[in-house]
Amino acid sequence: MSRLILATAEGQQAIDLRPVNSLGRHPNNTIQLLDKIVSKEHCILEVRDGRFLLRDLGSLNGTYINGERVRGEAWLKHGDEISLGSTRARYDDGSGVALPLPPVSPGAIQNPAAAPWPQPSGISQSPHPGGSPYPPPPHPSHGPSQGPPRMPSQGMVAAQAHHATSPQPQYPYVPPGGQAPYAPPPPQHPQPNLTPSGRPPSFSGTRVDVLDAARAIGTQIAAQTKGFLPFDAVSADPKQLRLDYERLRITWELTRDIGLERDLDKLIDKILLALFKFTKADRGVILLRDDDGSLHPRAARRRDGTEAPIQISSTILNHVIKERASVLSHDASMDFAASKGKSMILNRISSAMVVPLVHEKEKEVLGAVWLDAESIAQFQPKDLEIITSVAGQAAMFLENIILAKKVEQEIVLRDRFARLVAPNVADLMISGKLEVKKGGQLQEITVFNSDIRGFTAMSEGTSAQTIVEMLNEYFELMVETIFKYEGTLDKFMGDGIMGFWGAPLAHPDDPIRCVQCAIDQMEVLGRFNRERIAGGKPPLAVGVGIHTGPGVVGYVGSSKALSYTVIGDTANTSARLCGSAASGQIVISETTLARVGGRFEIEEIDSQSLKGKEKPMRRFNVLREKTNVAKVG
Repeated sequence: MSRLILATAEGQQAIDLRPVNSLGRHPNNTIQLLDKIVSKEHCILEVRDGRFLLRDLGSLNGTYINGERVRGEAWLKHGDEISLGSTRARYDDGSGVALPLPPVSPGAIQNPAAAPWPQPSGISQSPHPGGSPYPPPPHPSHGPSQGPPRMPSQGMVAAQAHHATSPQPQYPYVPPGGQAPYAPPPPQHPQPNLTPSGRPPSFSGTRVDVLDAARAIGTQIAAQTKGFLPFDAVSADPKQLRLDYERLRITWELTRDIGLERDLDKLIDKILLALFKFTKADRGVILLRDDDGSLHPRAARRRDGTEAPIQISSTILNHVIKERASVLSHDASMDFAASKGKSMILNRISSAMVVPLVHEKEKEVLGAVWLDAESIAQFQPKDLEIITSVAGQAAMFLENIILAKKVEQEIVLRDRFARLVAPNVADLMISGKLEVKKGGQLQEITVFNSDIRGFTAMSEGTSAQTIVEMLNEYFELMVETIFKYEGTLDKFMGDGIMGFWGAPLAHPDDPIRCVQCAIDQMEVLGRFNRERIAGGKPPLAVGVGIHTGPGVVGYVGSSKALSYTVIGDTANTSARLCGSAASGQIVISETTLARVGGRFEIEEIDSQSLKGKEKPMRRFNVLREKTNVAKVG
């Protein structure tokens, strides 16, 4: 069977030929060549009269057989060398006669591993209709008019030696007297891989794949964005004046279009839409950094409106974030050839701009903007400088929204925590110095319960408005005392109050603080009652129950309503002790007594069987604090 021995970047490939074989960059070809100088539909190899005929399809850079350009059609004979752009091949008619293998061309970039030959191996780039705008590069030993070089007659070893020792051709090819589109700097070193957590998000069906396989960053141009110089310094430079005016105009348009937007996702969409107005990008993605430092796509857009996947390089993104510098690639297929960047070719990425989202140099990078296009040299340094300026302006808007949301969250948190804990504890929680985790944590807690004795009878002969006003006054005084000793308010239950010590801020003397709080509340209640009696109102009688033990503390509730509370037998026992307390009593358990030591004057009262307890429980009434000890609070 006739074969085509094809040189690839990974080595030589022997491809069995069909009766009709199409060669070119487009994936519809039976043999796809990921070579930027090869046309999308370059040539045909077909059987005619029992022999293989090569038919050139009008390719821009031509097809060569043994160094001679094919004009229309040419018959192939055993051992003929074929050159298409940077790709080299040799025709084997299947006779079994040994042939020297073709050398690997330095400019060839192919992907035989993507799919078994001769199946198409992926999506090829198509920067120009019909092929690359550049003619084939001349060989060092031949002039431009002599066609591509002939292959040596030695075998594979000789071919490899030739590849290793021969000078690299200039690429893209620069005709005599011409000017190169750009001069590539030396390749950069690879940066650590950056992998976003979880599954890539979807934007209206468009998937953004962040390629987390580390790749060396090839030849790049890093933009050094200039600031606005004084007028005297640029007045004699019309080019710089024009660039500065363009930057100002675009920044003004961006401010006009998105300056009033306060929704983060809508703002990112508007920024990306604005960037498409200022560039010829075919695809764009905006990524933002999470708290853990990973980048996540937040907006994606294609100029053609399709929803096909967009693939971007995590290595390049990491480089941009780490160096805080913009990157411009005029020709990604060549710039990233050193790292075998076939994804750039397969995803039709020829030009790319990647810009960090940072407002000021000393501030943290918020994310990055990725823009790419299918055409070679689609972006110029001027474009990158403008987009870098726009990205700085966009970063300022993003920063303002993020800051505003943070302030709003802090206000909500402060308001929420200020209702539960002492102000100084709330400040610690809001500042992040004291972490309050979602879910429950088991720890030792001292739980406080109190309620008003005879409240039901009192309510029967009093209006609801009067009862509410009385409770508000009473609760205000009691909660203020709880916060004085840095306790946490759990909830109000009718006329009852539940609080606890030990979370979120724990002290070694939490049981003492809780008992001292109850003693102070009784004193405060005495003053409150004297005012009520003076006003012709009935006094309030309160009983308190305190118990120390293990409890699960955390947020409980739904996504719309959460409560920071304690759950467990300790809370239930405290409530039962409160129910057993007489008016004016502070009843504590034996466990709490062991924690407070000889701090207070205590009298033991009759043991009582509490609801839910099998055995009678010892109870102790706290009379007062001993006078020879220092008071907490």
